[in-house]
Amino acid sequence: MPAINISEEELKRWGKLWLSDENPENEKKKDKAPFSFDRQQSVRFASFIDLAVGQALATALGGIPVVKPNSKSLLPEKIDCIEVGAVRVIGGVRPQNYDVAYRPDGPRIVFDSKTLNEEKSVGKNWQNMINDLATEATTIHTRFPYAIVAFIVVVP
Repeated sequence: MPAINISEEELKRWGKLWLSDENPENEKKKDKAPFSFDRQQSVRFASFIDLAVGQALATALGGIPVVKPNSKSLLPEKIDCIEVGAVRVIGGVRPQNYDVAYRPDGPRIVFDSKTLNEEKSVGKNWQNMINDLATEATTIHTRFPYAIVAFIVVVP
């Protein structure tokens, strides 16, 4: 698989937002703790990482298109594409949303990113996050034993 390319300039922009005590994109203009993302920023930062992973995967699979999934559909928009966004898969344990998927005839590759926002979040949420990831892997492999399940944990 090719390298996951993350723009240095874009990463610097995210770093400045993480260091700041405000979110300039928040309509309510509420302050936030410095050295962390607020919820909105955390979701957008994870999406930024997901897109980079999706683009690298699309390149590895021969330059197939990257599309946004339809949240109301269990099938991709195109037969041969990478979906980046909330991709719903009905697994053996429960339905599960993944952040990136390749599923031309069922899930072959699924990917999920998790962000731990600040130092205290790592200690507080690490074990819960690991349990979530284990459940995600179990639910997909129960129905699709040959699927590749990948995860990334991002700590700014």
